[in-house]
Amino acid sequence: MKTSLYRLFALLLVFALLLAACAQATATQPAPAAPVATEAPKEEPVNLTFWYWAESDAPGADAWMAETVEAYKKIKPNVTIDVVPQSTDTLISAFQAAATAKSGPDIASQWATGPVLGFVWQDALVPVSDYVAADEMKNWLNTNENTYDGKVWAAPMYLMGINVMYNKELFSKAGVTPPESGRWTWDEFIAASDKLKAAGITPWAIGDKDGYGGAWWFANFGIQTLESTEELRQAIIGNADFTEEKYTGWYKTLDEMVKKGYFNEDVMSLDLSQGVRVFGEGKAAMAFGTDGMLKQSMTDLGEDKVGVMKTPKKGTAALADVGNATQSISHFITKWSKNPQAAADFLVFMHTPERLTSWYKHTGVVAADARFDKSLVTNPVLKQMLEWETTGPQVWLENFLPGQIDSDGDLVAGQQIFSQSGTPADAAATWQRAAETWRNQHPDELTNWQNWQQ
Repeated sequence: MKTSLYRLFALLLVFALLLAACAQATATQPAPAAPVATEAPKEEPVNLTFWYWAESDAPGADAWMAETVEAYKKIKPNVTIDVVPQSTDTLISAFQAAATAKSGPDIASQWATGPVLGFVWQDALVPVSDYVAADEMKNWLNTNENTYDGKVWAAPMYLMGINVMYNKELFSKAGVTPPESGRWTWDEFIAASDKLKAAGITPWAIGDKDGYGGAWWFANFGIQTLESTEELRQAIIGNADFTEEKYTGWYKTLDEMVKKGYFNEDVMSLDLSQGVRVFGEGKAAMAFGTDGMLKQSMTDLGEDKVGVMKTPKKGTAALADVGNATQSISHFITKWSKNPQAAADFLVFMHTPERLTSWYKHTGVVAADARFDKSLVTNPVLKQMLEWETTGPQVWLENFLPGQIDSDGDLVAGQQIFSQSGTPADAAATWQRAAETWRNQHPDELTNWQNWQQ
């Protein structure tokens, strides 16, 4: 019995000694080191150059862009964006030089459809839709204007509709009543212009030093004798002649209006936006106007003095009744940009709700985004513009011209009429010559236009 107790005691003693040894080893072992705090890796600096154009369409756009760049810097401090405003009269040619050299901006601006696709076919752009999520792009409006081969090649920013703004006070003085339907027939328009002229009032203000006064006349009146944009494409590719009546016959009526003195005498001394300011100064009864131009004119003349109507109806073809809203200028990413994703991210930031609201407050022009808060538009005249711009089919005819035919045909032909340096027949011949020259000089572009299914 004693032997068993001694053995039990010995085992307990050994066990106690083992526990003590383990405890001592644990006590002398250093505690694990606390994790060292490390800084998050800094993003590499990114420098983007943006050739930007919008101010002529939407006064206030340059200030909005400067504000947008500053706002982006707060959330992306590693990204620097150098905004370089572009001139209207060199917008196409300047980027053409960049495309030829394959060097220049990371993001650039260009008028929608024809001019954009012309640079797509020169392999100067990358698809915006390759870098922007579909869930984001579904909110962008009028992307169909820059869609080719299943890709969207440029981003919209705003919708630009063009209608006719009129001075109510000058109308009243001449005994002219605005159209109850919102649109005059051509005969009603001419009768009103005669009344205004007889009352010593200039019927229409316009500027065409840069050619765009005539181009807007083409887009608003040249369209009314065409059945489709496909009909225009047939003349572009050489299957029809621009001297045909349906393409350029409308220059006869423009020529008659110039000869009757319906326009301000300094048309050829003013560019398009300067011509609009003649209306804003109360020196003419009517003018073409975008939303932004309309807003500025109401600021200049007083909201109660400015009304808006649709372009008078002259033609009877299918396109005579379509709207003319477009995203106008588009922003794209260049093929040579070293940071295409960063460029795309900035285009997306331009469409954030806060930026869309700020855009409208700066410009008074509707953003091309389904998320735009339409309640911001409170003025009845601007509400009417918004309704016309977002209802029914819309075609801005100038979008469907190759850049060279636009600059050497459309713009020059209008200047011939406004300056009275050429006849309507000369204007038609200018279009045809520009198209033939373009086809001869750019056979690759011609092939793309021949294959383009509109």
